[in-house]
Amino acid sequence: MNAKHDDLSRIQEIYDVTTQTLSQIREVGFTKERFVSPKDAEDDLMAEGLTNRVFRVAEEGGKLSSEFERYGFELREMSGLRNILAHAYGHVDKKIVWTVLETDFPQLIAACEAYCSDRGIELGERA
Repeated sequence: MNAKHDDLSRIQEIYDVTTQTLSQIREVGFTKERFVSPKDAEDDLMAEGLTNRVFRVAEEGGKLSSEFERYGFELREMSGLRNILAHAYGHVDKKIVWTVLETDFPQLIAACEAYCSDRGIELGERA
């Protein structure tokens, strides 16, 4: 992960990771069932990779300034999720991680877009 030093760079990172992740999940047809209960090594590897994507987003989100809360960023929750994933307090509940992917990632995309729109900044997924 690239080191980010300002809010706009963090927003771009969050946007890039969330949009790419959701697109790839759709492209490969990965499902909640395969994420929660991997049927083989490939599913297990995918699940671990997706969990790491959630970690990256939570890591960047937890470093945003409080200004972003009015756009729907739940900074405290993002930081808490990051800590759980980083330190594996007990067992990471895969159902919760999938919910983040399925529900929170689209909300984060909208929040990134709203923040940038208010500032006349164009967001685009970087290659």
